[in-house]
Amino acid sequence: MIEKEFKQKQKSTIIMITGIIFSFIGISIIYIPFPNTYVIENFGQFGIIEGVTYPLHYQYPMFSNNQELIISLGADNSSFTILVLNDNDYGAWINEQGGYLPYYEEQNISGIYKTLYLNQPYIGYIHIFITAETYLEIYGTIQTSYSTHYVSQGLIPLMIGIILTTFLVSQKYKFKKHKIK
Repeated sequence: MIEKEFKQKQKSTIIMITGIIFSFIGISIIYIPFPNTYVIENFGQFGIIEGVTYPLHYQYPMFSNNQELIISLGADNSSFTILVLNDNDYGAWINEQGGYLPYYEEQNISGIYKTLYLNQPYIGYIHIFITAETYLEIYGTIQTSYSTHYVSQGLIPLMIGIILTTFLVSQKYKFKKHKIK
């Protein structure tokens, strides 16, 4: 009888430690921000015909912070215009309504290195337009970096920890109930 109780307590301890570990891992994944860098476009001597606008679109994930847009472009013997808009201003720009306020706009340039800090966590698409002033041979990259919380991935180990803890509590209740009889 004592050996059975010892084995039961040993199993309960293992379940409790496993539940605590899974819960800690789940909470850590949810609350610790992880850095991400994503290359939106990598231009390698990319050509755009005069007057043509090349669009790029990127959607920031939910729960992302410290968002940066890094634009590093150059052109050989040509110039271009770059325009960076959010979703709201994109609608006004595409419908030619006016009154939009771009994140960034530069006209008639042959090169740019700019880091745009999106001051509030932005959820939605960011729209980048490159318009060729002359025949454009462009090179460089447009990339973004941000930190994000992996909420859905953290919920899995957290739920496992909760289930194990619930199982442990129910086992202890059953064990005490049988012991009283």
